[in-house]
Amino acid sequence: MTNYQSNEERTAEYLKRFDREKTLKYLIGESRPVIFDVGANVGSTVDELKAWWPEAVIHCFEPQAECWPDLEQRVARFPVGEVILNRFAAGNTSTDAATFYSHDVTSGQSGFNKINLNSRDSIQLQRMNAAGPQAVHEYEKDLNHERTVKIVRLDDYMRAHAIEHVHLLKIDTQGHEPEVLDGSGARLKDVDVVVTELMFYDYYERSLSFSDIERMLHPAGFRLYDISHISKNPMNGRTDWVDVIYVNERIRASVTPS
Repeated sequence: MTNYQSNEERTAEYLKRFDREKTLKYLIGESRPVIFDVGANVGSTVDELKAWWPEAVIHCFEPQAECWPDLEQRVARFPVGEVILNRFAAGNTSTDAATFYSHDVTSGQSGFNKINLNSRDSIQLQRMNAAGPQAVHEYEKDLNHERTVKIVRLDDYMRAHAIEHVHLLKIDTQGHEPEVLDGSGARLKDVDVVVTELMFYDYYERSLSFSDIERMLHPAGFRLYDISHISKNPMNGRTDWVDVIYVNERIRASVTPS
């Protein structure tokens, strides 16, 4: 084992040997992993995951009808059964009538939490404020359109589809991540790796902290492994959101150091 003389040397060596793809492949030693892509949107993550694991079986969860045509095209590119499109969301209460908020700006910002019209961290809102009341009014008209979507608990989904093991659970749901984890119930222990977004800023009416997800992850045996991305706010210097990787300690003993 190399004896690094400084933290800079350790970091330089890390950057030569690891990135997000290599870290996940290091942790998931499967050629055909089962993956849940919760908040699949238009499917860009599907392409990325399929490039990393060509034989992966991916279950996509996406409640926005605007995203389905793109997802359907991606599903059609792969053998039948390798990418499954579920036209509903994941959460902690199964229902056919959950309130969901869409926005004209982009489908990637839609979710179960309203965009905060009094945000101090939203760069776009501050620009609108500087432009005057009419600009703010036009901005507000593009946001927070209510619709009704279906939600299914992941533990119910796993039971219904006889899924015994999930190698990777990816969650990108604009602040709904705690509900997704909570809806996994006792089956969360059957997941190896969780990759999730965690939003700290006030862009939405709800923000999160590590404790919001770790109250489910820690009892199921997960520990923080990596902060794989940090998004900084150039307006006020804060960290707006991070992408984090949690690993079930159950699998750590089987991972061989590279």
